[in-house]
Amino acid sequence: MSATLAHGGLPQGVRRVDLLSLVEDLGKRGLGLSSTATRVLRHYVWRSRDDDYRAGRICAVWDRVCRTADDLDLCSRAINDAERELEAKGLIARTTGGNGARSGLRSGGSIRWAAGINLAPLIERYAHLKATWEARRLEQQAVDTCKAEIRRTRRLIRDAGEPELIARADAILPDGRLAPIHRIERLEAIQSALEAVLADLASDPRATKTSDRPEEDDRPNIQNQDSSRSCSERPEPTITPRAALELASEEYRAIASAHGDPAWPCLIEASRQTASWLGIGQRTWGKACSVLGRERAALCVLVIDRNARLRTGHRYLARHPGKCFSGMVRSVKRAGFNLDGLLRAFQREEAATPGVHSAPSLPEAEQGQSMAFLTAQILARIGIPMGDPE
Repeated sequence: MSATLAHGGLPQGVRRVDLLSLVEDLGKRGLGLSSTATRVLRHYVWRSRDDDYRAGRICAVWDRVCRTADDLDLCSRAINDAERELEAKGLIARTTGGNGARSGLRSGGSIRWAAGINLAPLIERYAHLKATWEARRLEQQAVDTCKAEIRRTRRLIRDAGEPELIARADAILPDGRLAPIHRIERLEAIQSALEAVLADLASDPRATKTSDRPEEDDRPNIQNQDSSRSCSERPEPTITPRAALELASEEYRAIASAHGDPAWPCLIEASRQTASWLGIGQRTWGKACSVLGRERAALCVLVIDRNARLRTGHRYLARHPGKCFSGMVRSVKRAGFNLDGLLRAFQREEAATPGVHSAPSLPEAEQGQSMAFLTAQILARIGIPMGDPE
């Protein structure tokens, strides 16, 4: 196969981080990709350069499979399986040289030829992926609207207090749960059936009770002296999003920048995407948000992501990001920890370490090592080893 697959480039103003965000937003339901394939694709995109996405360029990486496996803490078989999956989905092309090895040549900032993983198919499919994402977004809006109408209709039927009609409504949606239902056709059928019950209710002169309260407010509003205290048990972090981003990896900052100016919603969305790419399941992420709060959960992912990018063999390498993250949640349940305070102490230590970020006299590699040491201290202080099951 030819090793010079050029491409037409990304649209004006679209960056590679936008391309990655699009793939992540589509997720498994949109693309049918496994989490491992998504991780491998993300790795290859970050191994390329921004200039490789300009029209007429070659966008490729030619790392050996064993090196990629080592970087991602996976086996070579998993990498090969992921590459075949990505190729079958039309997102990459695998090219080979004359001897079957992966190699390439970059000269003057441009790739002249490459035999390895070519990302031209992914770049060429950007418009199609964007259209698919937009269609799914509109479909989700329709689903959310239909669910809201179903809740409203069920509330009106319940408020009427007619046992026979309530029983009919319960038979249409036996457990009352809408979350597992995603197909708009199914939701529209439920809504039509409930509207038929509501029409019978309207023709009954005894049914005069209505309410405009949302379904979620049907429970009694009971407050006591402890209510204010419970709301303040998990205060908002006092560290600013901009300060937190100074501790993040370059890739994390690029993802966050795609979601707008530094703010908590930006960091939360960036951490949600990064958590998925680190192999942290959505259930684990949701549990952490519940226990820690979304802001603190986002900060934890930011820290773990920074240490997960250290070189193989580094003493602070986060070999098992998911286990580190779960360990944080368990630590909170047992005794709790002041992540905000730790981050502030972290910043003070960083300020006391000249040239961690910007001193021209400190080589970039040493800056990364100093930064890695400081980020590791956050997890070390709460007793969460970076590579152990806890």
